[in-house]
Amino acid sequence: MVLTAVSLVAVNLRPVISSLPTVASDIVETTGWSSATLGVLTTIPVLCMGLFALAVPALAMHFGRKHLVIFALIALTAATLLRAIEVVPELLFLSAFLAGIGIAFAAGLIPGIVREQLPHSIARATSTWTAALAGGAALGGALTVPIAIWLGSWSLALAFWATPAIIALVFWVIVERNSSAHDRPTVIVRLRQLPWRNKIAWALALNMTCNSIIYYSSLAWIAPSYEARGWTQENAGWLFGLFTVSQVVAAFILAGMAVRMKRRRTLFVFAIGLASISLFAIAWLPDFAPWLTLLVFGFVLSGGFAMTLGLLSEYSKDSASAARLTAMVFFITYTIAAAGPLIAGALLDFFDSWSLVFTVLGVVALLQLLTVIPLRRGVHVD
Repeated sequence: MVLTAVSLVAVNLRPVISSLPTVASDIVETTGWSSATLGVLTTIPVLCMGLFALAVPALAMHFGRKHLVIFALIALTAATLLRAIEVVPELLFLSAFLAGIGIAFAAGLIPGIVREQLPHSIARATSTWTAALAGGAALGGALTVPIAIWLGSWSLALAFWATPAIIALVFWVIVERNSSAHDRPTVIVRLRQLPWRNKIAWALALNMTCNSIIYYSSLAWIAPSYEARGWTQENAGWLFGLFTVSQVVAAFILAGMAVRMKRRRTLFVFAIGLASISLFAIAWLPDFAPWLTLLVFGFVLSGGFAMTLGLLSEYSKDSASAARLTAMVFFITYTIAAAGPLIAGALLDFFDSWSLVFTVLGVVALLQLLTVIPLRRGVHVD
């Protein structure tokens, strides 16, 4: 029941972001905004995820994990419902801000909840909720355009994603209504106590940063890139859906392999290398089996993220150290990665070149290889 509740929460952490790019052309037609402005709509929630990550441990101590997750789901519900007001498109920016707060709170709490309530099933729990995270992104990416066609409105299609948030909110309240012992962290996590001087913590943070720069930039621009290069809006949405659907499978397969394999870093190198090749293919060979390219790309990108995410629990001695490590890693990751979609949009406005945008992301993937070296087994971050 706890794992189901956590998974339902995780499902809602990506549709609010992944649904926007598939209707980007409709938003531009309504607003006349530039590519850089559209990039801001992805940048805002990712930046909030980084900045508010530092506040999560203290807020969890003050309000309790249960109530903070409830607040996160309420914020996500409000964020998506605001998008129904098409006559005031500027509300999309407020929606992005609320969504970022909700995602930051929920994502920052889940590793600690898993460590505390499911200590003997960390790998399975991490794989499951990461798959739910990717599943939510897939649903948002693949179904938003069909919903917009059905409802006759891109804004109502975006607001539709309040539905799973409401369902998760109800289920979470029911499952966690009697929680008490695990509800509040046993130790206060202070900013100066985060593992700033730990090399493993920095390796995890930079690994996840590179992965997230690629992920959120791709999330923002894959569908528009294929639409601009001749695909219909609906077919570009389905291609984007393939990119996100493959992430669900990867969360189970690669995360599970990482737990069992002795040479785990080899698996990291393999996944990152394939991600780089896929990005160069999107950049220079967009018409060469795009469905295969995006399936492979989504699989290895999400799999790499799931493997790193699992290390947040594995490298922690207890829920307190997990909270400290998670807060630091998420702060660094999302604060830096937030610039990815915005920079990609600016490059697009200035150079008008999709090849350049995805080539830059391919180079970022190659740089990520450097972060794999310290990620050995048998170490802990206090």
